[in-house]
Amino acid sequence: MASHPDDIIAWLVPTTHYSWADKSTQLPENASRIISSPKSHPFLSSRLSNLTNHAPGRAIQLTFSQPPKRPGSFILGTDPRTCDIILPSVEGISKQHCAISFDAQSRLVLSDFSERGTQVWYDWESNGDKTDYSWILSSGCSDEFPSMVQRITVDIQGVRFQIVVNNHSDWNTFREQVDRFCEQPSWEDAFPWVDTSSLLLSSATTPFQHVVVKNTTSEPIGEVYLWNLARPWEPMVKASA
Repeated sequence: MASHPDDIIAWLVPTTHYSWADKSTQLPENASRIISSPKSHPFLSSRLSNLTNHAPGRAIQLTFSQPPKRPGSFILGTDPRTCDIILPSVEGISKQHCAISFDAQSRLVLSDFSERGTQVWYDWESNGDKTDYSWILSSGCSDEFPSMVQRITVDIQGVRFQIVVNNHSDWNTFREQVDRFCEQPSWEDAFPWVDTSSLLLSSATTPFQHVVVKNTTSEPIGEVYLWNLARPWEPMVKASA
């Protein structure tokens, strides 16, 4: 999969051959994001020569031009319907396990929302499995953490990837790309079946919002669902009467 260098966000490279991460690169659901010759990209090749003891045959490439199902966030997990990067069905990995996205400073971050947790290693240091936790993967335009880290590894319940963030020399152009990438669609475009005039604003203390779904028949009464805004990638739950 050829991409312009400025289009590439990052690569997920299996840390070893014949591992669960290596198996992820062979799943048909990930085929559109796979590159078969990681060392063909100069920047990635320069990073891998110092960070791995093997020549990886495949890697998962994240790009601006191939957007995720949810604007601004690549979801990793075992559910092909809701995830952008499919992981093997290993014990402990959730259907929607974690996400790679950008923060307000256009830094790449990884956020866990699983039951069993995720580990991120900065060189040889890790604070173990963490749930509902976020890690910074790039330093943005500054030279702050983790710019001094040589190797960042994410361990998703034994599925281990080396994460290499692409180098973007034109910071202003990069931020514009991030802003476009993270733009949320309008309610009407994203959820045409939802009656937005019936939305009830939730209080600051609850992440749930009531959503009235229009009836497709002539009946005036629709069905009411609860949508957890703290976990918007999860399906809505029908509210009981």
